[in-house]
Amino acid sequence: MTSDLSHRKKVARRYADYFETLRPDSIADVDVLISDDVHFVDPFNDVQGRETFHRIIEKMFDDVQEPRFHILDLSWSEQSNDLCLMRWDFSCNAPVIGDWTVRGVTEIRFNEDDVICAHYDYWDASRHFYARLPIIGWLLRKVAQKASL
Repeated sequence: MTSDLSHRKKVARRYADYFETLRPDSIADVDVLISDDVHFVDPFNDVQGRETFHRIIEKMFDDVQEPRFHILDLSWSEQSNDLCLMRWDFSCNAPVIGDWTVRGVTEIRFNEDDVICAHYDYWDASRHFYARLPIIGWLLRKVAQKASL
């Protein structure tokens, strides 16, 4: 298959729409957009494979209430047509920390078959997650106070 940027842009848009409309019964809808060996990385996971990708999404629905993604931007690399950056806001209600919102960016990579072969999430887990936990949060705030001006 040829690496057609217009086709990849459509796949990336469908991927963004997938996350914005994600429900527990729609998890497998992503299968037409990702490779069998998709590599997924976020602050908590570094895994490979479609089934593991499904399990991460399932776990999100088990762990938090009302998870929602709002996709803010899709941007393409000028150097390579296999790299798309997706900027997003995620919100949910999580045990212990309550209402939670975080902004992040996902690096999406495409393979030669024009499907997504990598999904790398970048967001500040220490500030937006760990710092909100009771004991760990207190310790992180103390370290941050010591390191800041």
